[in-house]
Amino acid sequence: MAFSRLHEEFDVSPELRRVYADVRASFDLPFVPSLFKALAASPEYLRALWDDLGPVVRSREFRSAATALDEFTRSLPVRGGWRYSDQEKVLASQKFTQSDVEALGTVISVFARALPRMLLFTRLLQRGYSGGQAGRISGAKQAAALSRLFTLQVPAEKDSGLRVWLIYSDLKRTLDSKHVPSIFRMLSPFPGYLGSVWVDTKKLLSDSNFQRSRDEMARRALGLVVGLPVRDHRQHARAVPAAQWREIEETVDAYARLLPPLTLAIAVLDRSFPKHTSNFLAA
Repeated sequence: MAFSRLHEEFDVSPELRRVYADVRASFDLPFVPSLFKALAASPEYLRALWDDLGPVVRSREFRSAATALDEFTRSLPVRGGWRYSDQEKVLASQKFTQSDVEALGTVISVFARALPRMLLFTRLLQRGYSGGQAGRISGAKQAAALSRLFTLQVPAEKDSGLRVWLIYSDLKRTLDSKHVPSIFRMLSPFPGYLGSVWVDTKKLLSDSNFQRSRDEMARRALGLVVGLPVRDHRQHARAVPAAQWREIEETVDAYARLLPPLTLAIAVLDRSFPKHTSNFLAA
């Protein structure tokens, strides 16, 4: 059975908090992706996988692959002609001010940038427990300004009210996920808007053209991880109990199934925001 709990930063040891901090800096994100919080149920595995793949994530090759997947993902909503409901109008009806709309648009853009990177990373994890693969990388330095200057406080599922819990239940059932993805938990303080986003997302998920594009993007991600080195994680993480590997595999595989439709859907949501919202952080 896949790991069912997300371990927040205040739940884990100082050593894992350092891993979380390095994850943020390496991906240059203002939050720790849920996949790492789920895998923290096996500290030995989390430390071992990050010891192996942390340098890969920081490499020029991974960043180039992530940029290529990001650009390809953003092209698909344009080709498919998909948009969510008019975001300015929906948010105005929820009493959001113009500055609120700009701030929210920036947050959506952060997730639209993060998800292609996490999709590539889950594919690398799958290679890791399947024996690894050969490859080469070159080091790269980055300022990681986003991760150092900003923090997104993603609410925990247990902090939500009844209305949000009902949306969460439908969301987890539809996505066949044990966890609510961070992007939806980020919207939980605004139940009306969360409900609007989820309704539009469900419509997209059932669209046959969207499903074909989702599969096309998933295939592209598989091709892009070729040549990125991954150790045999079963050998590298020998301290992990044998009985735990099935839970690890099921957790990683669940995210590998979830991320293609979620990545494409959030790219559509990002496209649906006014263009000026992407300039909020630069203002």
